[in-house]
Amino acid sequence: MIAGLRRLTVLATVFAGLSLAVAPMLAAGQARAEIAALVIGIDKYSRINPLQGAVNDARDIADALKGLGVRKLRLFVDGEAERSRIIAAWRQLIAETSPDSTLVLTFAGHGAQQPERVSGSEADGLDEFLVLADFAPRGPGTAQRLTDDEIAVLFKEAAPRRVIFVSDSCHSGTMTRAFDDRAGKLGTRAATIDGVPVDHIEDDALPLPTRAALQAEAEEQPNVTFFAAVADDELAPEVLIDRKPRGALSWAFANALRGQADRDGDGVVTKGELEAHIRGAVRMALEGRQHPQVQPRGRGEVPLIDPVAGRPKPPSLLPAAGAIPLRILGKPAAKTLAAGFTGVEPAGKDDAALVWDSASGEVVSSTGDVLASIPGDPAAAETRRRVQGVIDKWALVLRVKAAAQERSLALAVEPGDRDYRKGETVSLDIGGNSGTYFTLINLAADGTVNYLYPLADRKDPPQIPRGGPYRLALTVEPPFGADHFLAIASPKPMAALQRDLAALDGKPAAAEVATLLNRHLAGQPVEFGIHGVYSTAR
Repeated sequence: MIAGLRRLTVLATVFAGLSLAVAPMLAAGQARAEIAALVIGIDKYSRINPLQGAVNDARDIADALKGLGVRKLRLFVDGEAERSRIIAAWRQLIAETSPDSTLVLTFAGHGAQQPERVSGSEADGLDEFLVLADFAPRGPGTAQRLTDDEIAVLFKEAAPRRVIFVSDSCHSGTMTRAFDDRAGKLGTRAATIDGVPVDHIEDDALPLPTRAALQAEAEEQPNVTFFAAVADDELAPEVLIDRKPRGALSWAFANALRGQADRDGDGVVTKGELEAHIRGAVRMALEGRQHPQVQPRGRGEVPLIDPVAGRPKPPSLLPAAGAIPLRILGKPAAKTLAAGFTGVEPAGKDDAALVWDSASGEVVSSTGDVLASIPGDPAAAETRRRVQGVIDKWALVLRVKAAAQERSLALAVEPGDRDYRKGETVSLDIGGNSGTYFTLINLAADGTVNYLYPLADRKDPPQIPRGGPYRLALTVEPPFGADHFLAIASPKPMAALQRDLAALDGKPAAAEVATLLNRHLAGQPVEFGIHGVYSTAR
């Protein structure tokens, strides 16, 4: 039985796929393009709600760029991020670099929208802008922002230099799933004052955009690749990554600069590689809550960053297990309830990976999802055993996510990343695989293992097409909570691993899965993918 996703109807379909595109290798002796960068991160705003992770983002990206040998780097944090300084720094980078250079602009902070200032200039009737540290929605402080048309002009001035723009901010929207506040919500990167969104400008200190600026924004600039944290109808949350507040887009981009996006190991990151890495990394880190956007579409073979840092060898094993930061709510005392659990350490409101509400029986993740509901006396042995199963399962999920950063599979849920209810059909699509030997299991909310692929009685082939996808359709049935699908692709058969995983089917044995993966996959360039599917009775 799959908790929340019972196999009443299972349709396993393998679709023909195309081979992964490989970026062209640089010819011997070919010059590398110079990289210059302007990196901005703002936590401290003088008039609007503060953030906690934007400066962490900026410093991490700057550190990754320095690791590439980037010397022309401007880093502005908090009050340093002033409008005239930013514009001057950008134009100075243009003046200091040759036309074949790559310019990187990253912004971590608040974004906002206002009604279009020139009627008919925006398809949605709204102008977007980046909010700087001393911004105010009325009067002289309104000048402390960068509007979308102004940014377009700055990018046009940089041509023919390649421009990579990473905007880890948001404007307006909602969450894909309800957020449980017991997780200690860090907030989002949408600008508000006392909880009210900033969506109007009064007594604007900036002049109206010129015709040239409006034209620059309307044009598709072939030298620009733009990564946005979320779609227009979503919010970009701040999240805990390695127990620090972060923006997931910035975190993924910094890791891409360190070599994680270089799938073919040629030292060059193409647009397709960077896009695939960012989408996959953010999806896994936030359990499908955030969907980065990329413009323009296509152009996957275009080189964006070279050289990148030396790509580490693909992981063969899961990283070592670390203690799970656990926060316990309710009575009896948390210290008493924590005694006897293994693989945990006490955590506060701001750094818990898991929260167990012992009164309701619910276990909540740091991403604000209810992972499991375990009713009963919190001091009873059976209740504690089941909570330990959730802890073991989440420890495995985190270890697989860490391993998948180097060589990840592309997993997606259709019709979308949301809470599902009884009777609904969910489709899990798995692709992006280089290895063709394939294994799939499900980890139910309490750590129960469901072995899904390949099944002998279904005569599943051991291999799937390179690039996938493999599609699994399931019907939602109780009990409800979190199912996590763990996909593994390898260039070599995995018969021994599959045999041992099948023997765990139906057992709460997440900790044993980790042992089996380490035992059987040593020395293999395996690819991991993991994705949560959430169901609720509410």
